[in-house]
Amino acid sequence: MNIEELKRRLNASGLGKYFDSLQPALRNTIRLYQTEADDSDIGIGQTKIGGKPDLPKGITWVTETNTIETTEKKFLIFSSKKQETITKPLSFIAQINLTEVSKFDKDGLLPKSGMLYFFYSAEQEAWGFDYKDKNKFKVIYWNGDLFELRRNDFPSDLPAYSCFKPCSVEIKSEISLPSYGHEVYGDFEEEEDDKFWEEVYDDGNLNKLLGYSDNIQNDMELECELVTNGLYCGDPSGYNDPRAKELEPNAKNWRLLLQIDSNEENGMMWGDVGRLYFWIKKDDLLNQNFDKSWFSLQCC
Repeated sequence: MNIEELKRRLNASGLGKYFDSLQPALRNTIRLYQTEADDSDIGIGQTKIGGKPDLPKGITWVTETNTIETTEKKFLIFSSKKQETITKPLSFIAQINLTEVSKFDKDGLLPKSGMLYFFYSAEQEAWGFDYKDKNKFKVIYWNGDLFELRRNDFPSDLPAYSCFKPCSVEIKSEISLPSYGHEVYGDFEEEEDDKFWEEVYDDGNLNKLLGYSDNIQNDMELECELVTNGLYCGDPSGYNDPRAKELEPNAKNWRLLLQIDSNEENGMMWGDVGRLYFWIKKDDLLNQNFDKSWFSLQCC
């Protein structure tokens, strides 16, 4: 949706009087409209969602390593415990060619060149609540000669349901609106509120870079701040921790980096028709510290 389309929808819904109050809250976003394709039809290094990643020689398929404790039976009475290390591949989510995409970045937040790669847990074993899950996702920034890229086959031990179908991407510069509950909607009457969410707000299949996240549940910025500072947010304990109060103002520093929706084109299903979100602090984005990203998964 662009600003002209927003005006048209507001006027058509009888909510045109709110345009002036909504406009300051708008953020620029880069929409990624996917179309199912064969990997052979997508050029090496092109922006795409799903399929097989195009990686340089120095970067291998990303894995997660977990240590588990097992009990070994010895004789009839005795048993011993031992630790076992298990390594398994993450799912490849998307690759972003920043030379292609940065021209749609009206705020100049993204690097002008290079590649961004996104990986996430093949079994969707993490939701973003716990810092211990930091090895269950990965954002990689690589800036080199695209002729070095080679298409990598799926690892043999990656489950078939996590080998997502490839989609080519049409890139557009658009605007995004805050999600439900934002203070900018405070003046809406009840019937106006319903009209806005049904007729104005775009809640379709939403893959995008930057802008506002399209939340299915609560806001995620505070959660990102607390979790990356070691507080568990899978229950109220992290929010009730004495440190949460002093960390809360920093939530405003977090920005959506990438949002990937459940969709049939890629065969992606996040929880129960949910969305996968990658987050980064604005300063880390500007300084290209993508290894400091965090993630969230939300669903109905």
